[in-house]
Amino acid sequence: MANVNLPGFVCHLVCLLLGALLTLSFAPFELWWLGLFSLAGLRLLTSGQSLRGSLTRYYCFALGLFSTGITWIFVSIHEFGGTSEPLAALIVTLFVLAWSLTFLPQAWLLHHLENASWSRAGCWFAVTWVLGEALRATVLTGFPWLLVGTAHVNTIFAGWAPLGSVFLVSGVIALFAELLILGLGRPRLGLNIVPLSGSMGLLMVTVWVSVIEWTEPSGVLAVAAVQGNLDQRTKWQSHQFDANFERHWQPTLGLSEADLVVWPEASFTDFKKNRPQLLQSMDAAVSERGQGLIIGLPDRNESGYTNTALGLGEVDGSYAKRHLVPFGEYVPLERWLRGVIAFFDLPMSRNQPGPQVQAPLSLKGQPLSLSICYEIAYPHLVRSAATQPMALVTISNDTWFGDSIGPVQHLQIAQMRALENGRGLLRVTNNGITAAIDHAGKVTDLLPRNQQGVLQTELVLVSGDTPYHRLGYGVLGAVLLFGFLLNVAASRWRRE
Repeated sequence: MANVNLPGFVCHLVCLLLGALLTLSFAPFELWWLGLFSLAGLRLLTSGQSLRGSLTRYYCFALGLFSTGITWIFVSIHEFGGTSEPLAALIVTLFVLAWSLTFLPQAWLLHHLENASWSRAGCWFAVTWVLGEALRATVLTGFPWLLVGTAHVNTIFAGWAPLGSVFLVSGVIALFAELLILGLGRPRLGLNIVPLSGSMGLLMVTVWVSVIEWTEPSGVLAVAAVQGNLDQRTKWQSHQFDANFERHWQPTLGLSEADLVVWPEASFTDFKKNRPQLLQSMDAAVSERGQGLIIGLPDRNESGYTNTALGLGEVDGSYAKRHLVPFGEYVPLERWLRGVIAFFDLPMSRNQPGPQVQAPLSLKGQPLSLSICYEIAYPHLVRSAATQPMALVTISNDTWFGDSIGPVQHLQIAQMRALENGRGLLRVTNNGITAAIDHAGKVTDLLPRNQQGVLQTELVLVSGDTPYHRLGYGVLGAVLLFGFLLNVAASRWRRE
């Protein structure tokens, strides 16, 4: 691979720009081809560099990505966290500076694989990229946002997701980018036929994988989502409960044809134990017409508060959110941070996680995979919520993100979960984006943002399972192992 002969600081700035360009591959921009361009540029600029140079350029790339891709955090901290603009900007800046460090382990690993005698001739970029994304989805409870594969939920590369999740899609994109750079990066010798042939072969396999149908339609489910559009600043005031409740209950009474009605996260703005008679009457009303209802509400027990989804009528069970949002639902290092600024004392920031293993909600005996808000970003959480679910349901309150790009990114992430598991998904939020997504990850219907409304639609039910839903990360692990062995074998062959 040819080295780029530019001053170091220029390459660092270019890496910063490439990271920012990667943001444009995601929703709402969806310039997916920029993801390929961005990764190819990063690979080219870090090839043959010293360890220090490689680490610096990866860090600049991460700074460009996160400083542009997660700007919605500022909205949450400033507009709803009661924090001044300068302090909110400082908090976001510190987070971006710190979280960008998570790119360094993959840069370190790639550098050493490139320079080890037994692996020098391998194509390691894709392997290390997948491991880097897995690290960011895990370390410090994880932040699996802006995973490269998510941007390709509507491209032919999406066909890899039912096999090995979003991480496999990311790996294929990284491999394709590296093969293109290898093929075009030897100007003295002309085109390098081997990697170019490999890229064309990978593209052909991708096209083939993209047309495989892992599941088959087996019916439809009539669903309805109630978008209440409650004011985040006043919804928890006790005198607002009746008005909040009517915004959801009155529309529900007119949805007699729906098999399943779903309210957003925390739409029932009082503790479950405070309203037993009201919940009983709701249960009786929807049971009488053979309907299922899921509502989001807070609950509390001897361990503390939980963010809960409760089934009524034909929906049995309840679910307590397993993966909480740091600072939003609990405060890390609470002893030192609680009360320092208003942001560290947000409403409902004293929650406890639910059990990791919970019985799934079920509609007339058929399991549903339910996730609450941020949980939809974690492939394994959605997959493990239910075995062979009839549908996926996620409830959220993206009001915290305002009119930023956050809710649009959140919707795109939900599309990827539907695609991975080969199931229709109903996404219900307080003020948008409420949407129905089919088993191929395509948005089929949605409501306008920042409006009260009801989405009545159908989800196509399917039979069968995707390999990812059946095996989890088994296929991904096998592909990574195969890639490792192939790289080692290629290195040995080239040395001989």
